[in-house]
Amino acid sequence: MAADTILTGGTIRTMARRHGDPTGPADAVAVTDGQILDVGLLEDVMRHRGSRTEIVDLAGKSLLPGFVEPHTHPDMCGVCYAWLDVSGFTHRSDAEVEAALMAEANRRADGEWIFAFGLDAMLTSDLGSFDRARLDRIAPDNPLVVMIQSMHTLWVNSAALRAAGIDDDSPDPEFGGSYARDSAGHLTGRVEEQAAMGPFLVHADMSPGHLETEMWRQYQRYATVGITTIGLAGATVPTAGFGLFRQFADRADVPQRVVGYLRHQQVESLGLSPGDGDDNFRVQGVKLWYDGSPYSGTMLLDEPYLDSELCCCTLGIAEGTTGYANFDPVDLVEILSGLAADGWQVLTHAQGDRGCREILDLYAAALGERSHTDHRWRLEHCLLIDGDDLSRAKSLGVSPSFHVDHIRWYGPELRDDILGPQRCEHIMPIGTAVGHGHRVSLHADSPMYPPGPLRLAHTAVTRLTREGRLLGGSEAIGIEQALRAITIDAAWQLRLDDRVGSIEPGKSADFVVLEADPMATDPADLDKLEVDSTWLSGRQVSGPVST
Repeated sequence: MAADTILTGGTIRTMARRHGDPTGPADAVAVTDGQILDVGLLEDVMRHRGSRTEIVDLAGKSLLPGFVEPHTHPDMCGVCYAWLDVSGFTHRSDAEVEAALMAEANRRADGEWIFAFGLDAMLTSDLGSFDRARLDRIAPDNPLVVMIQSMHTLWVNSAALRAAGIDDDSPDPEFGGSYARDSAGHLTGRVEEQAAMGPFLVHADMSPGHLETEMWRQYQRYATVGITTIGLAGATVPTAGFGLFRQFADRADVPQRVVGYLRHQQVESLGLSPGDGDDNFRVQGVKLWYDGSPYSGTMLLDEPYLDSELCCCTLGIAEGTTGYANFDPVDLVEILSGLAADGWQVLTHAQGDRGCREILDLYAAALGERSHTDHRWRLEHCLLIDGDDLSRAKSLGVSPSFHVDHIRWYGPELRDDILGPQRCEHIMPIGTAVGHGHRVSLHADSPMYPPGPLRLAHTAVTRLTREGRLLGGSEAIGIEQALRAITIDAAWQLRLDDRVGSIEPGKSADFVVLEADPMATDPADLDKLEVDSTWLSGRQVSGPVST
């Protein structure tokens, strides 16, 4: 069979498990009809050259399978990245943040909703406390909603509370979350977790036209960092969002394939089944949130958060707090058992040591004898999961996906102000997980952190914080393992490893071309490697390489 394209002239890292060599010996790849036809030595692959075959000269660059981001939120990115930016990535002082909010309020008509994203007490180092009263002073005539960078807390003003129909007598919502109150029982403007955010977020612009523009922009952003497959970890905008995912999947220029995970409440209402869809958009499972965030005081811990100025006075975490679960265990076992019986893959947000342990207890109860099947249930984030629970997870067939950039961006605060150095010695225990035989993945959880698989690999390998200090160095992994975590092992977690994640005949021709070979790169420079181009199904979707 003649190839449409042959790529050669550079280093090829297949990430395939051939002859015990996960990189695979190869110096050429043949592609036809969007699939890999052959991979191997140049003289063998060139047998597929026909009169119309295009030869792509890699010019010494490196070819890898397209990166796989197993936990991200393109729909939420489409919403939040269109809001007013108050993030610590762009605002270094409290004064800058307040000035941006006031300027936005001054230009808006009275009564118009204002949404802002990225409030960050870690990267905006002098950020003061926020509450309802402060936001009332900033925007007295507009409903104002400010989401913190971790996405688990909103700060809202009085106008927003009135418009959302939330008052001092409103009960906390089902399935987790709360409306914080002061000692007198009055709302403070702090809103915790997804279920409680709903009455406010429904007022954000989620119209199909707006979402189409903003979500497509996010698809392009993924492509520029080499991502060709994403896991949609809990649909935010189910009605418009799924329609857009399907619409994008049918576009000739789509740059990613998507594996979608529903919220559990959507399973019956949307009438979908596991595996519905095609290679470009497939519904595979269900996403649950068991606990919350380290930066909201909602991560479920065995021991309390530190009693620090950052916790109590800026983040609003009360002394002695150990977080909470979003579900009653009896209710959740029933939900999980039903999902298991119907063949759904389940991934659950779990950050704290107690949170990870409890959800594994519930997984074990729900799976029963199914724990020995190829169900590929997952734990998401796993900030403080311990070695015993990682061992137990392996026996249950449950794999972890690590939100490793907590170390890079917020490591200093986790160590000094939130958890303390002892607990942080084994924060994000990726090395321990690999030692227990897990196939792990790494994710950025955009919009919390910007997408960037090579940055995630760098953090997993070096364990360096943004200050350049080592945090939990014993949990570091090697470059090869980190590359597996952003290619074939992440694809395996998405149940798509038969199609993507490695460069092997019969798989989709999804590639990333890097300026240099990551296996020959100093670990300290992994995050500096440039993505030259990105390819989906043999078609270049980003970058300068040309034939």
